[in-house]
Amino acid sequence: MTEQHNPIRTPDKQAVAAQPPTPDSRLVNASYANMVFHTLGGGPEVRGIFERCGIPQSLLEDSTAPVPFADLAQAVFAVMEALDLPAAGLSLGSKLHVSKHGTIGMAIISADTVGQAIKDIARYYQTTITFCGMVMFYEGDRLVLELKEEFSSPEIKVIVVEALMLTLQNALEFVSGQPLADSRIVFGYPPPPYADQYDLYFSGKTEFDGDRHLMILPASLQQVRCVSADARIHRMAEEQLQHQMHELRANKITAHHILAELRKHPAAMPTLKEMAKTFSLSSRTLIRHLQAEGATYRDLRESIHKQMAMNSLRNSDQSIDAIAMALGYQDTTSFRRAFKRWCGCSASEYRERSRRD
Repeated sequence: MTEQHNPIRTPDKQAVAAQPPTPDSRLVNASYANMVFHTLGGGPEVRGIFERCGIPQSLLEDSTAPVPFADLAQAVFAVMEALDLPAAGLSLGSKLHVSKHGTIGMAIISADTVGQAIKDIARYYQTTITFCGMVMFYEGDRLVLELKEEFSSPEIKVIVVEALMLTLQNALEFVSGQPLADSRIVFGYPPPPYADQYDLYFSGKTEFDGDRHLMILPASLQQVRCVSADARIHRMAEEQLQHQMHELRANKITAHHILAELRKHPAAMPTLKEMAKTFSLSSRTLIRHLQAEGATYRDLRESIHKQMAMNSLRNSDQSIDAIAMALGYQDTTSFRRAFKRWCGCSASEYRERSRRD
């Protein structure tokens, strides 16, 4: 039953915590963008929308490439409007199986008990989902998972929280072999226009207008043995996750910092060596920091040029030659070739389409 309710307040004791990153550092792997693309239908119309938002087919096929979260969100909203899909977050979450989460998915599936799976989720969440955080704590005989996000846009918040809450529910139901009928899920936003559909997706009681996003479970669920428990596989997965977390914690320089520097010099971007010197690092160390986020320096440089070029084509009357020159290209031919590689269409076609749309 869907209700409006004020959730429990912040407890004093906290068992496991993973804080969300700063809002501007959000990147997702192209594999996730590709999953979203196919979940939304994946036909020619959806492909065209993704390309106009700066996510061409060639990028979707590169599973390790970084995709700006803002571009993906823009594409999702455009598809929702074009195809009349108001509940896109519910649809995405229902189709994102735990096995799609790489190493952390392997750890969850192979955990000995549901409690171990939950602790793995809370502890290693950000090795996969870099744009949100999670906190796990206890409240009496209830276990609470809090999803922490920092989205200023209410629309983005709803889609992300819907999708991640459903992904979390589906993962726990998969390993426990039973529906979470005794769960209570609180959403930190007002009921959306399609709130009645929540009962079709969530197994337990859903509530709106909370001050946080919470999944509240009976603590006894932790004792349930996972249907796919495998100690050897879990040990291997956990070793990999610990290594990934070590890299993330040691990573003081993020893609966000690099992008901020690159935006200062779009026409004369520093080389990798020059950028590393800016942060008093070796080139090798800078590469390692970026690899921890699934990014490369070349991709970040190109993402700045792509975003600035798309913005100029959409919002200014500058000629394509002038845009190419402002971005530091020696000749227009190189710029035109690069733009077609980024967006799957020519710069003039992109300008015409965006203005027509």
